[in-house]
Amino acid sequence: MTGPRRLTDPMYGVIAGVAIGVALAAARHAQAGMYVVAGALALGAVLRLVLRPRAAGSLVVRSRKVDVVTLVALAVAVAAITAATPFRGH
Repeated sequence: MTGPRRLTDPMYGVIAGVAIGVALAAARHAQAGMYVVAGALALGAVLRLVLRPRAAGSLVVRSRKVDVVTLVALAVAVAAITAATPFRGH
């Protein structure tokens, strides 16, 4: 008899998205990379909102409301700073 199936922690997806965005930004595509980072943070907020606490894994830090508001605020802040920053070539 096997135990319950262990699900992959959704935090890994958020971390991967942020890492891809940072790598893209370092590869001379700063604006696109930072929008990817903002998107990864927004994805984390959505996952924290819709998943049960056990399935949300490491995305659970405080209450659901605090976690979602924090991730949304970070995503909006990164996107707003990116939109307001003049990048060379634009």
